[in-house]
Amino acid sequence: MSHPGDTNSHGNDSGENIEKCHSSELQAAMEWQIILWSGEVTPQEQQAFTSWLNASPKHQQAWQQLQQIHDPFSHIPSDIAGRALRASGPDTRRRQLLLGFVVLVGIGGSGYGIQRTSHWQAATADYTTRRGETRSVTLPDGTVITLNTDSAVDVTFTDSQRTLHLRQGEVMIATAPDRATVARPFMVSTRSGQVRPIGTRFSVRQYDDVAGSVLVQVLEGAIELTPRSSAGIRINAGQQARFDQHQVTLPTPVDMAKSAWTRGLLIAEQQRLGDFLAELGRYRVGVLRCDPAVASLVVSGVYPLRDTDQVLQALEQALPIRIHTLTRYWVTISAS
Repeated sequence: MSHPGDTNSHGNDSGENIEKCHSSELQAAMEWQIILWSGEVTPQEQQAFTSWLNASPKHQQAWQQLQQIHDPFSHIPSDIAGRALRASGPDTRRRQLLLGFVVLVGIGGSGYGIQRTSHWQAATADYTTRRGETRSVTLPDGTVITLNTDSAVDVTFTDSQRTLHLRQGEVMIATAPDRATVARPFMVSTRSGQVRPIGTRFSVRQYDDVAGSVLVQVLEGAIELTPRSSAGIRINAGQQARFDQHQVTLPTPVDMAKSAWTRGLLIAEQQRLGDFLAELGRYRVGVLRCDPAVASLVVSGVYPLRDTDQVLQALEQALPIRIHTLTRYWVTISAS
């Protein structure tokens, strides 16, 4: 296994190799790289990293691909690099951008390739949120967008179009009438297709799966949803649908629990523990692992997202489970 600071450049293959790995594994590898670069690694964190690396061949693949990137800090004294990483805390946009800079410099002539990847686009987007953070922004036309945890959007306004590019995560949108002399349609662009609102309030979530699926919920008004490779459909207020590049599911009633994040809540209604923890993990930094032996336990309740550690403690009191905390970045839930 390579270590931070090793040089192993593979020319123009780097951007392509990064895209081969599933984004969740690559995101975890990036976080571990930042922790190891910080210069403040405890023995427990080193053990947790080793456990993560050995837990799956996909983790090893993600780590190996990340190490193929030439380390620009090889030209900088290690104490200066460590101070730069430690200066802004463990989970800030500055670190995300610093990592993007590391990737760009490391691959030299193939910089264009990495700029086309979803990870680069998310790290350099106009508006972003960290894990566990939500953020509301009023756009120049009066439209209000609220980003959920670990989300990224770009905004492009031209003379003929208003476009929001969802690079990662989830966003709630309350559109406003265009105040330009010539009205410009509003559009949300995702990896799998486009969403055009019709005087509406709606949410769009880009899932981190192979199909690039997207969930759209319409709370007010209506939207026209058009996958890249198939005909579009109209979805009205009180409906939701999921789509990928090739197809759209039939509209179903809105599951209001899925938009509870806008109120700082995570709601479970007869939900598998494994699925609940996967959702909770979106709001935490590090690994949140569920033992398959307890993954089918049923969870119901309303949980505040401001403190995910308290949520875990509440689950431990309500269910026959035990929370094992190796470090702040590695938590395992198993049978009690």
